[in-house]
Amino acid sequence: MRKIAKGVAALALVCSSAATAEGGYWGATVGLMDIDQNNVDSPLNVGLRGGYTLPSGWGFEAEYTNSLISGDADVFDRDVDVDVQTLAGYGTYRTYGDLYFKGRLGLLYEDVSVGRFSEDDTGISLGAGVGFNYTPNTNVELEYTMIEEDIGFWSGTVTLNF
Repeated sequence: MRKIAKGVAALALVCSSAATAEGGYWGATVGLMDIDQNNVDSPLNVGLRGGYTLPSGWGFEAEYTNSLISGDADVFDRDVDVDVQTLAGYGTYRTYGDLYFKGRLGLLYEDVSVGRFSEDDTGISLGAGVGFNYTPNTNVELEYTMIEEDIGFWSGTVTLNF
């Protein structure tokens, strides 16, 4: 009987924590598109993010980013601009508590421009990070998202819950 009581108490605690984690949110993100190529300096991207977290911790979000400050690439002894633009939809999972971990997996469209040359692609994207409930309506998150095998996005995000 004691084990059942402890289990019910733990479940109640988890459900009360979930109530503070659920709901819609939107926010802004800024970070470095880390391009793993020789002679390429990474661009600084900014973006918008919106989503919804269910009481279970599962949720979904959409994110758009574009280069605010272009990176540089050395092409035939000339410096050219490097820009990365992304649009993605993710399924997410977030743990409970004021300090939480978050994972996301989804489909991403990217457009990479190097000088006048541009190439786009669609693929699977995977990310993980840690977050903090700064206030009841404001969260701060630090994340790493794999854009493709040679581009990663190190970002910081501030979200407002509604």
